[in-house]
Amino acid sequence: MGAERPRTARRWAHRAGWALAALLGLERLAHWGVALGIALAPNALNAQHSGTVELPRELAERGAVRIETPVGPPAATLASWWLEPRSPARGTIVLLHGVRMDRSSLVSAGVAFEEAGYRSILVDLRGHGESSGRYLTYGAVEAPDLSELLDSFSARGVPLGNVGVFGFSYGAAVALDLGARDERVCAVVAAAPFASLREVVMDYRHKYLPVASSLIPERWFDAAIDDAGWLAAFNPDQSAPLLAVSRSRAHQLLLHGTSDTQVPLRHSVALSSLAGPHAELRTILGAEHYDLPRGAQVEHEALHWFERWLNPGHCRD
Repeated sequence: MGAERPRTARRWAHRAGWALAALLGLERLAHWGVALGIALAPNALNAQHSGTVELPRELAERGAVRIETPVGPPAATLASWWLEPRSPARGTIVLLHGVRMDRSSLVSAGVAFEEAGYRSILVDLRGHGESSGRYLTYGAVEAPDLSELLDSFSARGVPLGNVGVFGFSYGAAVALDLGARDERVCAVVAAAPFASLREVVMDYRHKYLPVASSLIPERWFDAAIDDAGWLAAFNPDQSAPLLAVSRSRAHQLLLHGTSDTQVPLRHSVALSSLAGPHAELRTILGAEHYDLPRGAQVEHEALHWFERWLNPGHCRD
């Protein structure tokens, strides 16, 4: 009996060791799953990204064309729909969709801007829709991509005029970054933007992983964000709209729904507090996150903002 006890203890210790190893393995798997969820683009594993989306009827009736623009590094191709007004354009508006969405989500806004006399360029951000690209960098690469896109229009002999950018959620964050980087951008409308990648990931954590929020420390998620930055070769703390709005000279309109639980209103409040006199915050009463891309009130507010600041001579007032 005395010899049996050490053997039993060893068996239990052996089993406990395997159980601990399994738990550690699951923790590492979960960690890299979160990092990949942050960094990996929808098209990361899709080699056939191009030429698969039919031009929407609303755009086809207005003579819109599909264009492809090589950008990078890292090398990628942006797919866009180019909608030219019948009369000479009053300016150019670039439209940017939310994460894991595509340019078709902003057709209504694109048509509204074209009908008001603006050139509309609806873009699939890299790694989305018909655009290639493996990783999301939350503005670090996407904003330079869009500057290259504008360069390509100038190279075609297209008179851009004053440039505005309309973005939703992820696209709003990129729009604010572009407004801070490219002096051609006079006005930005950011619908439901987030203030920083770290803060919005923590909001997603509380919304979609409520049990894990109480069990897993915040530093675990911070480490996953760091690894997402390592995977996609960007600094998560530098890809922050909070930094962009404070150095931007573009006129920035922040639109946010008061019932947004995906990206809470406090994100735009924080952005507005740092943006200074070039920014305004307007709330959409009762609106949830995904109400904003197609909301009539959002389109009205955006169009009014662009008409105010894309007029010749008003760009840097």
